[in-house]
Amino acid sequence: MSNGLKLENIKAYFEEHKLPKFDSSSILYGSIDAKLWLKIVITEFSGLFIKHLLIYFNAEKIILIGLTLNTNLTDAITVIPMTEVSELSLKSGFIRGKLTFKFKQKEYLIKVPNFILVAKWQKRNLKNILQRYIIKYS
Repeated sequence: MSNGLKLENIKAYFEEHKLPKFDSSSILYGSIDAKLWLKIVITEFSGLFIKHLLIYFNAEKIILIGLTLNTNLTDAITVIPMTEVSELSLKSGFIRGKLTFKFKQKEYLIKVPNFILVAKWQKRNLKNILQRYIIKYS
């Protein structure tokens, strides 16, 4: 459990999938809620439709990597060039923040917790990403 949130496993995953050089300070965990109609129609099971992600930032792209329910890394990889991202913002809350951006007329709303017990890097990385990428590209 929680294999996808261990930095050494993420680094190995990046090497295995030939992704950009891994920078441990540029990764976040986030989730995308289930669609509203699923929440209304299948209230009890709508949590199964939440998408869990690792979000990796670098100067050229944002990489979204899918996670299973028990946070294992999947082969679902979405690469989004920074030049095609608009309205990039990170709004902080007390418990979690919201990362939003648009890419190809699709709006991404990703909930990002401020702290994760099994991923101590989350809180530190939020500050780093805000300073290095969000302020620069918004």
